[in-house]
Amino acid sequence: MSKGNWAEAQVSTIDGRVVLGADGMPLGFLGPDGLLPAVYGIGVPGRLGFGVGVCPEVLPNGMVGMYGYTDPTSENYGNYLTADGSVMVWIPAFYDLWGNGANGLPVNGVGIIGANGFASEAAAAAAGYALHRAFWDGGRRKSGFFIDKYQCSASPQGIAVSMKNEPPLSSSAAHNPFSILNGSPATAHHGSFAAAKTRGPRFSVASRFQFAALAELAYAHGAQSTNATFCAWYDAVNNWPKGNTNNALRDSADTSVIYASDGYLNCGLTGSGVPFAKTTHNGQGCGVADLNGNMWEICVGLTSNGTDYFVLRPSVAIADLTSGSTLATDAWGASGRAANYDNLGPSLGALTASVTTKLFGNAAAVFGSGGSGAEWTARCLGIPLAGGVGGTNAFGNDGLYDSRPSDMCPLSGGTWLHGSNAGVWALNLGHSRSGSSDSVGFRAALYL
Repeated sequence: MSKGNWAEAQVSTIDGRVVLGADGMPLGFLGPDGLLPAVYGIGVPGRLGFGVGVCPEVLPNGMVGMYGYTDPTSENYGNYLTADGSVMVWIPAFYDLWGNGANGLPVNGVGIIGANGFASEAAAAAAGYALHRAFWDGGRRKSGFFIDKYQCSASPQGIAVSMKNEPPLSSSAAHNPFSILNGSPATAHHGSFAAAKTRGPRFSVASRFQFAALAELAYAHGAQSTNATFCAWYDAVNNWPKGNTNNALRDSADTSVIYASDGYLNCGLTGSGVPFAKTTHNGQGCGVADLNGNMWEICVGLTSNGTDYFVLRPSVAIADLTSGSTLATDAWGASGRAANYDNLGPSLGALTASVTTKLFGNAAAVFGSGGSGAEWTARCLGIPLAGGVGGTNAFGNDGLYDSRPSDMCPLSGGTWLHGSNAGVWALNLGHSRSGSSDSVGFRAALYL
C-alpha cells in the first residue's frame, strides 16, 4: 500500500486490526507481516464482502473461480465452480470472541477477526480470541473451507450438485431421494455420505461446526449493519437471514421473500428465494443460501450412544468418515465413537436430553466465551449455555430440539413449515442415522 493510501486509512474501532480507507471500505488487515489484502480474509462485519473470501490455496483439479470471484462488489465474490457445475463458497478461517461483558465486548456481542489478524494462536488467546473449530480437520489447521452455496440436488449425470433453482434431494423415497444418484445411496440419513461422494472422494456432508460458523458470521454481520446496503435481510427487529419457512413458500417474518415450488408440498427450489440476497448468510449475492428453512440439513460432528453426547475430534478428517455403525471409520456405532469422538458426558450446556424444543437466545450470555474446553466446543457446535435459551429476536427464536437418541444424526436449519423455529442456528437432535424424512437433505463441503 502506498504512503498516500496509508495516510487516508484509519484503524477500525470494530476490532482494532482492520484498516479502512477514507470511504470506509476495508483495505486490508494488520497481520504479523504487515498489511494483508482484505480480499484474502473474512472481511469486516457490516461491510461489503464480509463472510466470504478468496481461497489462497491451489484448487483441486476441475475447480475454478467464477467470473468476479476476487471482486468484493461481485455477486460471484468468493464463489467457485467444481467440474460438475456445483457452486461452492469459500469461507476463510477466523478467530472469534463471544462477549460476556467483562472481556471487552458486551454480553452477546461477538468479535470476528480473520486468521491472519494475529501472529499466532497464542497471540489470539492472549486477546481472548480462539480459532473456530470449523477450521480444524484431520489434525491440521485449515485456511478455510468450501461449502455448497445451495442445498444438494441431483444432476442428470447422477451427481449430488449445488445448483440454483433445483429441487433439493431428501432422505425419503417420496421426495427426490438420495437413491436416484449414482450408486443408489441409501434412502436414509446416512445415505447422505454416499450421496456427497458422488461428487468425489474429498467431498463430505457439511459439519455442524461449519453451520455454526456461518450462523455466527450472520449474527456478527447483522449486529454491525445499520441498513440493508450490505445486508439485504437487515431489519431493526427481524435481523437474520430469511428463508422458506411459513408453509406457503415465503418467510414467516418477511413475506416479501418468496420461493418457487419444487412441486412437493411447500418445499422450494433451492436458491429460488427472491430477493435472493435476503436468503444468504451475509445478505449479499455472494453468500451461502437457504440456511434458514426449506429443508433440514444433515450435519456431522456430534452424536450420541443414547446416554452421552460425543463430539468429533479435531484430529479426524471428516471426508474419511464412513456411513456405517460397525467400523472404526464410521461416523456412528461404538467402534466409530471410540476411534473418532470425545465423550462429553450426559449434558453439554443447554443439552440435557429433555426431549423438548428450547429456543435460542437470552438477555444473559447465550454462548460461553472460553477459548478451549467444553465452552469452546459447545460454542463451535452452536450449542448455547444452560442459561442461553428462552428465545430472543436477536437469535430469531430459532429452535433447539434437545434429545439424545442412539446414533444421533444432527440436523440444521429447519424446514419450509417451521416458522420462527427455523433459522441459521436451528438444531434438531431427535433423529438417528437410520431415519428418513421428506424434509431432510444436505449440502456438501470440502477441505483442502
